[in-house]
Amino acid sequence: MTTKNEKKIKIIPLGGLGQIGNHLTIFEYEDDIIVVDAGMMFPNDKMPGIDFLIPDMSYLKKNSSKVRGIIITHGHEDHIGAVPFLLKEITAPIYGTKLTLGFIKKRLEERTPAKKPSFIEIAPGDCVNVGNYLIEFIKVNHSIADCVGLAIETDLGAIIHTGDFKIDYSPIDNHTMDLHRFAKYGEKGVLLLLSDSTNAEVKGHTRSESILAKSFNNIFSSSKGRLFVATFA
Repeated sequence: MTTKNEKKIKIIPLGGLGQIGNHLTIFEYEDDIIVVDAGMMFPNDKMPGIDFLIPDMSYLKKNSSKVRGIIITHGHEDHIGAVPFLLKEITAPIYGTKLTLGFIKKRLEERTPAKKPSFIEIAPGDCVNVGNYLIEFIKVNHSIADCVGLAIETDLGAIIHTGDFKIDYSPIDNHTMDLHRFAKYGEKGVLLLLSDSTNAEVKGHTRSESILAKSFNNIFSSSKGRLFVATFA
């Protein structure tokens, strides 16, 4: 992306573009790189013997001295699963919400990096300087708690990275997506929008996950034996 004054912002998706999994995007401006998410992808039935896939991180390894921070939008495996492998190639502080950082720390117990990274806990509404970037964390809803979208500002303009999101007006935790903050950036002007929402191109809408509470209550209260509960990602 080039502006009239010939300054450039490079946006390099190493994974996650057009697929579910392997989310990792690089933003490179002058001599500063930030990494947004670092996820894995599960293999399909044509990949026998493969446990998981991770993005090709050779570009980051080659430019490791430029990396100023790792920004994580939420705690799903397709966004955090490759963090232990990323930390084998680079050393940089990790920014994320409390729950997201908790998941990452647990992952790092399984694959401990040679150098322990610093963890910087953020909350929706926080703004932090990371290298040449000013990053605002904006509340979004998703099928996991503690998710954020990003407003990534440089002197060339603002880039909006929504992270994974669902517009839910009655979320379980009662914290709705901050649509007003996104609108403010729209009024001010946005250089680029990077948006990702599963089934966004499908007609209709997805109901709020809060409708599941009644079903769970009924299942748990009427059970006459042992219950097995499985979770995904």
